[in-house]
Amino acid sequence: MRTWTIAFLMGIAVAQQCSQTPNPAWLLLLPACLLAFVRANYWLRSLFVFILGFLWLFTTALLFSHHSFPQEFEGQELLLEGTIASIPKISSRSSRFDFTTQLDNKPYKFRLSWYKKHFRPPQAGERWRLLVKLKRPHGVMNPGGFDYERSLYRHGVSATGYVRSNDINERIITTDLILAPSVWVAKLRQSISNALRKELKGKQHQGLIEALAIGNRDKITASEWDILTRTGTIHLVAISGLHIGLVAGLVFFIIRFVVGRSKFLMRQLPVQIPAAAFAIMAAFFYAMLAGFSIPTQRAFLMVYVVMISLMQRRTIRSSNVIALSLLLILIFDPMSILDAGFWLSFGAVAVILFAVTGRLRAPASIFSWGKIQLVIAIGMLPMTLMFFQRISLSAPIANLFAVPLVSFVTVPATLLGAVTLDLSTELSGLLLHVATESLNILWFLLEWLNAQPWSIIETHVPVAWTLIPAAIGAVWLLMPRGFPTRWMAVTLFLPVILVTPQKPEIGELRLSLIDVGQGLSVFIQTRNHSLVFDAGPRYSESFDAGKNIVIPFIKSQGLLSLDALIVSHGDNDHSGGAKAILNQLNVNRVYTGANTKRWQHETAVACQAGDEWQWDGVSFKFLHPIKEQGMGGNNRSCVLQVSIGTHSILLPGDIETKAENELVARFKDQLKSDLLIAPHHGSKTSSSPVFIEHVAPQMVFVANGYRNRYRFPHQSVTQRYTDSEIAWFETAKLGAISVTMTAEGLAKPVFWRDKLLRYWHTR
Repeated sequence: MRTWTIAFLMGIAVAQQCSQTPNPAWLLLLPACLLAFVRANYWLRSLFVFILGFLWLFTTALLFSHHSFPQEFEGQELLLEGTIASIPKISSRSSRFDFTTQLDNKPYKFRLSWYKKHFRPPQAGERWRLLVKLKRPHGVMNPGGFDYERSLYRHGVSATGYVRSNDINERIITTDLILAPSVWVAKLRQSISNALRKELKGKQHQGLIEALAIGNRDKITASEWDILTRTGTIHLVAISGLHIGLVAGLVFFIIRFVVGRSKFLMRQLPVQIPAAAFAIMAAFFYAMLAGFSIPTQRAFLMVYVVMISLMQRRTIRSSNVIALSLLLILIFDPMSILDAGFWLSFGAVAVILFAVTGRLRAPASIFSWGKIQLVIAIGMLPMTLMFFQRISLSAPIANLFAVPLVSFVTVPATLLGAVTLDLSTELSGLLLHVATESLNILWFLLEWLNAQPWSIIETHVPVAWTLIPAAIGAVWLLMPRGFPTRWMAVTLFLPVILVTPQKPEIGELRLSLIDVGQGLSVFIQTRNHSLVFDAGPRYSESFDAGKNIVIPFIKSQGLLSLDALIVSHGDNDHSGGAKAILNQLNVNRVYTGANTKRWQHETAVACQAGDEWQWDGVSFKFLHPIKEQGMGGNNRSCVLQVSIGTHSILLPGDIETKAENELVARFKDQLKSDLLIAPHHGSKTSSSPVFIEHVAPQMVFVANGYRNRYRFPHQSVTQRYTDSEIAWFETAKLGAISVTMTAEGLAKPVFWRDKLLRYWHTR
């Protein structure tokens, strides 16, 4: 069972690396593999199980591909009638929700934003008629970054878009009692959410209580998220496997106690049968409230397997419980391995099982419980570095106190408080008050731990191969006492910390135009130095390009600091992510075309024409602006030229024709550059013919967003470059674009959308 489960998992994992789905004819091999599995010997069966996993993944992928959004509908106004299928996420200026509907007689799920203030947002389970504009799933594509398209694919979202402001938008009053299960669950979660928000209004940690009750984490504040992630306690504010197991266990013992007190019931059936049945139902209901996330799926299936074995009076090994739960999840949802939660959830259980079984006493004492927390921290270290690039030294201490407090006080009080909301306002209020106060106590400890300078160690994104020795080292350290030379296992963690991606040589640079959507951010690295030119936009209160795109990119290059940050001017699409970069990375120098006081950084200075420096045989020089010129707005942008010998790269920010003409008048042929980052994203107010003639680039990179509202780059500009036989590359189509320049000139650029392409990505 365990060997076959691992083989099935590996088959699915390999299939996930494919850039496209195979021809459906290949799926005819599926019944043949099943037949071969039945007739083969034990070891050959593992091979056929691997192939079955590979084919099973693409069977489900091809089924979903029939619901991909037709390209011809992109950008059109569509009047759709459907159901709100999720609890809307509400911000200060919009609400976002999933919308299930039909288009051309095919079912779809769309993720919509409604930009409208001061109105009652839609509620889960309601039916609406909406005028919408949609586009196929499309996200930024960068090394080390979050794959938004994968997330949408994973959740069955066929397109994203927004609701057009129009009087035709209306709620449809319906008397239908039959709802799809997913909609019924969303409606139930919405009603509980509304009741909790009303009861908890004005109290602390409302978002945490709601997360524990129904798995909705949208209301957790940014500061709460930060403390939870830095102290390694984020798992406690979701409906996790620990909580589902706790609920199932409590129900099991309560029902067994009640049934055991009735002689009549005892004569009808063994006491463990109703106890196990009710425990399964309780676990299912609680997992359902969490939307059946991966940890809750795993926990429910484990509860199910254990309770069924109790009902049948059979003993089942713990490792087989995990293997069977894993296999069932992979069969019902092979896409689940795309979630970090899948690996973290099963990894944590496997680590505990490996380290505890037969070697540690049950955690009856705080010493034993603390030992388990240390075991988890060591065993999960490779995964923690891979997914989060940080080592939380405070996590074992935080979890030592947080796990029992949240599990035995906060969660029971929260659940009982939610259940009694409609029964007794006084009782539910008291229970929710207990839950809130327990979180206040926990928060005092977490804030103290987070404030300690030793609390966390930030790391770069590990080079892939270094995770293998780190995993071996973790297993080695967790071997039983007396295992030879366990102390040497520590050396196997060194590569994951010390090995970084290859750096440019002296007299060489690597430039990457980071894909930040409709905005600009450029990363330049020499042998021993690095800088970022512009930081991309700030999209919302919870998401900005600096924190969520640029910093992960920098970490993927093996860096945790910058020698310089240049913010060309103050527009949001160039400066929105700057504060996040300054807050989270050590930046030695800041240059800006905006007000220097805006960045609250002691080294911030205005960029001035003529300022120059050298790093590792590479020259950097500002060509613009001149202080006495008095230009403003886009034409005030910093213009940077980076050179190696006779070869150059020009970064002009958002300058327009006026500044371009001034540069041509002052520098003439000195503007000549091999690579040009398109001024102002290729707008029609820039890239004038005389400017292009004097720069005369071999290639142009343009930073633009997919189907952006400005329609950059303008057709007249692209035609201008095409007529001049200049190669033209857009981030909206190609993702991040990287190129190396040496004294011999530019190398062939690397397009990260092509390099990272998987079958779920939009082409």
